[in-house]
Amino acid sequence: MNAAFTRSARLTQRIEFDRVFSAPQQRSSDRYFTVLGRFREKGEESRLGMVVAKKKIARTHERNRIKRLIRESFRLEAKNQLSMDIVVLPRNGDVQLVDNAELFRSLSKHWKRLQREAYLYRSN
Repeated sequence: MNAAFTRSARLTQRIEFDRVFSAPQQRSSDRYFTVLGRFREKGEESRLGMVVAKKKIARTHERNRIKRLIRESFRLEAKNQLSMDIVVLPRNGDVQLVDNAELFRSLSKHWKRLQREAYLYRSN
């Protein structure tokens, strides 16, 4: 199994982000993150995009830590299950004050919520 976060697993172009932002089909939010999702063709690999703004999280090492956590959580729990384009946004600067385990739990809840909603959407 290849654990790399390959280019095919990322949203890389503005148009891909705009497609998710303009009409998200799924949305999940809590005190740390907002997650937006848009379905892809069934069987296609999920792709992840992150928007971690300097305005919200000023220190570079904290932004990088947040992005690493998001990527790792996505790789372990959501990559092969959702078949969606997903954009994750930290909600505010409080994210940088929380430990990794709490953020990982938060992201796990988002992935499970998206999986449940995706199942309901695709079964109709």
